[in-house]
Amino acid sequence: MAQEQKLCPLMIEDEVDPEEFVEYKGKKIYMCCGSCVKKFKKDPDYYVKLTSNLLPQIEKSLLNKKVKLIEQKFCMVYEDRVVSPKSYVHEHNGKKYYFWSSTAIRRFKAKPDFYIERAKKNSNVKKLALKK
Repeated sequence: MAQEQKLCPLMIEDEVDPEEFVEYKGKKIYMCCGSCVKKFKKDPDYYVKLTSNLLPQIEKSLLNKKVKLIEQKFCMVYEDRVVSPKSYVHEHNGKKYYFWSSTAIRRFKAKPDFYIERAKKNSNVKKLALKK
């Protein structure tokens, strides 16, 4: 029996809602909410490649080899939410940072050093364990 997807690939600590899903190359990918469905549709190849370890229904052959992952995997403020090159961007001290939302950017601007240091300790990246 095939393994079931249990967690949302965008908010990786949230369980999926069976009524919230997208079709990707003939496979259903479940999300936790409508917001994640909308966000996923903006950059599907990227999100599938980034979170393929959370998607047992996606074979390695379905991953887009042309997609290059950015160094930052998670929002600087909401540490359980993945980001893509099409996510919100804010530059701080000459470096680009990616965010889940404009609210996250406002919070980051109030305490950038706090969020930068905290991001270095984010262990969620281990959950992605990217498929080679």
